[in-house]
Amino acid sequence: MKLLLHPLPVRIFHWTMFASVITLLFTGLYLHYPFDVVRLPVSIMRKVHLVFGFILSVNLLGQIYYYVYTGKYTEVLVSRHDLPHLRSFFRYYLFITEHHPNFGRYNPGQKLLFTAWGLAVLTGAITGMGLFVPDHSQWLQKLLGGLHVMRLIQFFIAMFFVATIPLHLYLVFTEEPAKLQAMFTGFLNKEPKLPPLQK
Repeated sequence: MKLLLHPLPVRIFHWTMFASVITLLFTGLYLHYPFDVVRLPVSIMRKVHLVFGFILSVNLLGQIYYYVYTGKYTEVLVSRHDLPHLRSFFRYYLFITEHHPNFGRYNPGQKLLFTAWGLAVLTGAITGMGLFVPDHSQWLQKLLGGLHVMRLIQFFIAMFFVATIPLHLYLVFTEEPAKLQAMFTGFLNKEPKLPPLQK
């Protein structure tokens, strides 16, 4: 039996974000410290970085619209209702208990990660645009403490993604590996529950 787990818009948002974040991490690192092994024009890398930053920002706006329009934002955003479930979440993922709690579509850890990623992308978009047009972002520079602080914020956002992507993969594989296939096809294969045999 096939169960639709990730509709097409969700899959498009997910893989667009994946491609954008990976590209931004690579181009951002290259712009900060060009590799000797890979010699590429800095001007091109800057343009690629800008284009994928724009794509990531638009992708976030699309996600916000989709989840608000469908009313499914509670599935991906962490809220106070998730706090009571944190204890059972940590107990299971730290291998203290074998009982797998039923958290719904996403567990509290995934919701916390999705919320933090959304805030990180939003912050990165604002500071990134400020760095791209420094002559028109003096108000933002004054608010944050200058261009060097904005560059530092960009660096910490990049390091945050570097640290949390492996965490995301860990949560995916320990939750239910079959869900990874659903992010490609949309569907989760579920075995039908058969009635107990009568003696």
